[in-house]
Amino acid sequence: MLKLPVCPHCGAVYSYKEVRQMKSGTKLCYHCNKKFSIHKKKNAWVFMTVVCIILIIINTAIMISSENFIPVLFVLADMLVITAAFLLLPLTVRFRPEKFSKAEKRERKKVS
Repeated sequence: MLKLPVCPHCGAVYSYKEVRQMKSGTKLCYHCNKKFSIHKKKNAWVFMTVVCIILIIINTAIMISSENFIPVLFVLADMLVITAAFLLLPLTVRFRPEKFSKAEKRERKKVS
């Protein structure tokens, strides 16, 4: 699940920085000049749900293991997990081939 996306047509690799700057929609591959769509939301939603479950487990463990209520531990643990999650978020982006209508397919065949 967590890996940098590649072009679905030619397998060109995109860097972490490029993926962070991309927005959902369509893009042309820098290598093969074919269109693909960028999907961010679905995978990010699943990933953040897992992160929230991990935070609940960590907070529960801190509450059970500490004799005194130590809110600083909660804040530090939560900040670390949330920071790690945002750094890993670009690894959930996926590229899919762009779907063309029948008319667009005929035009592409004429041009080729």
